Formats: sequence, structure tokens, C-alpha cells
Amino acid sequence: MLFWESPDDKQAADADVNEEQLRQLGQHCESTAASHMLPFNLRPLPEIRSTRPPIVAFCRLAHCERIRNEPVIFIHGNGDAALHAQAPLATGWSRSIQYFLEQNYTQGELYATTWGDAWGSGSILDSYSTMHTCSNMLMLRRFIEAVLAYTKARKVDVIAHSVGVVLARKVLKGGSLIGTDGNCTLGPPLTDRIDTFVGIAGPNYGLCVCQLAQTVPAWCNALDGLYPGYTCQDQLLCGYTSGNCKQENYSALLEKLNNDPTREADHVYAMWSDVDEVLLFRGMTWGKPTSRIPGMNGRWISDRNGHIAMKDLTELRQYEAVAHHSI
Repeated sequence: MLFWESPDDKQAADADVNEEQLRQLGQHCESTAASHMLPFNLRPLPEIRSTRPPIVAFCRLAHCERIRNEPVIFIHGNGDAALHAQAPLATGWSRSIQYFLEQNYTQGELYATTWGDAWGSGSILDSYSTMHTCSNMLMLRRFIEAVLAYTKARKVDVIAHSVGVVLARKVLKGGSLIGTDGNCTLGPPLTDRIDTFVGIAGPNYGLCVCQLAQTVPAWCNALDGLYPGYTCQDQLLCGYTSGNCKQENYSALLEKLNNDPTREADHVYAMWSDVDEVLLFRGMTWGKPTSRIPGMNGRWISDRNGHIAMKDLTELRQYEAVAHHSI
């Protein structure tokens, strides 16, 4: 079981997860046998009173189920969903979850939630206005904290895709955020509770398509968006540089995140593709792979997978990374 909440009230969202609320949530959990979804029941619990926004609970099949593997938290990218909603864009983590279940993980060891607007819901235009905002960060922070509190696991693993990589990195590193929807504090780092972090096709250094920052204002803004900077030393074209250059004055969020020496986890891995149709330019930003994570332990590069396929068709490598620290 886990719960998440919509952090409309930032002060409320900063409140601690307390044992009494977890106990009450556990008393109200019910399972479902839906074969095409995670075996969790999603329903509001109005009987739990607090100053926070409404709490929603996911429940695993057995309350007495023992955690044997490190729980895995999946964080999707912009416009996607926790589970398969609609092909080809909002495919969620259904394939990865099924693969982990086949490797003897249990439902109580696999967690995912939906943030933002899913393309599969018909709101593709709305999804372009979704970025690394305080509301999204706080919601995911509470989600991860809830998994840690509920499972009582010493460490968990996090697998993220696309924009979710940047969100997850910031959520785990904590600290303050100046976002387009206001300022907020995420809290102290959670990095000492994360064994393995896997970032798949993440725009960690921005996107060259955002060099002209008005391409897609929300995505490309220089505050919490994917702005790569207007120039890079003597280079003028982000996607066509003659070599790697020292990137400066790009997205404030990304620059601060990449300059922070705090590692996301004990083991950090990145995966990307040379033919990614979203990252474009062979996944390069100013001459370096934008999906690279500073201080990473390993990487895997595909020459055939597109952006969504990098998530959906790499379940074996995701498993190897968290289970065997190999990629």
C-alpha cells in the first residue's frame, strides 16, 4: 500500500507522514484482480481527516506480505502515465512491472503513480504546459516518502523516464526550488535511502530544440524548463557543435542540479538512444549526451529504440541495473 496527495497547498504537503495515518490507511485497503493493471485498488479515503488535500491509497494484495526485494519506484515522463493508458504515447510502466513480477518481485515491491496530464486522456496540448514545477515536485516527493514509510525498507530503487528523470533527480536531492508556479522547499536529500537510480532518455542538459526559448514556452523556459543556453563558448548551434564545450547559463534548475555533487543513489545508471525522436540531434546537447548523469556508474546506448521504446523495451536492463548493478 502507498498513498499520494495532490500538493495544492504547499504548506500542507510539507507535513510529515505519520504512523497513525499509515495505520488508518492500512485498515481501509482492498485488493482488485484486474489483470491488465497493477493489483492495487485506488480509492479516496474521506474518513481520514487532516489539513492536507485528499489522500488516495493504493493497496497491495496481502497485508502480511513480506518485502524481500528492494522496492522499485517508477516515475514516468511528461504526458505519460503510471500504467498503460493509450498507445503509442501513454504506455506507462506496464511492461516493466510485468517483467519484474516475472522475476519474483511482488506487488508490494513495485510502485508507480501518475503525475501531470496524460496524452492518452486526450490532453496532449495541456501536457506541453507541464514542467518541473513545485506542484509536480512536491507530489512526487510525498509519493517517494510514503513508499519509504510504508515498506520500512532501508533503501529503494528509482527508475525514471524522460522528463521524469529530471523530476526524480531533484526530488531525491531535495533542497529549494524556484519554479514557474512559485517557490518551495522539498526537504533534505533522500539520496542515502536510494540504492539504484536509473535515468532513461532524460534531458539532463536541456534540449537543443529549446535553444530558441520560445519554441514551447513551458518546456523551454530558462527557469525550470529545458533551455540549453543560447551559446556555448564559441559554439552557436546547439545541435551541430564541432566538439564538447562548457555549457553555462542554461536552465537554472538543470544547471544547479548538474553542479550539485550529491549523487542520486549508491549506483547511478543512464540509458539513451542515438535515434531518439524527442531528444533529437542523436540525443546531444552542445556536443554531449543530454541523458548523461554526472557521476554515473554506467550507461547503455541504443541505436534503434525511439523515445518511448527506450522505456518499454528495456525492461531487462532496468531489472539488471537494480538487481545486479549491471547495465
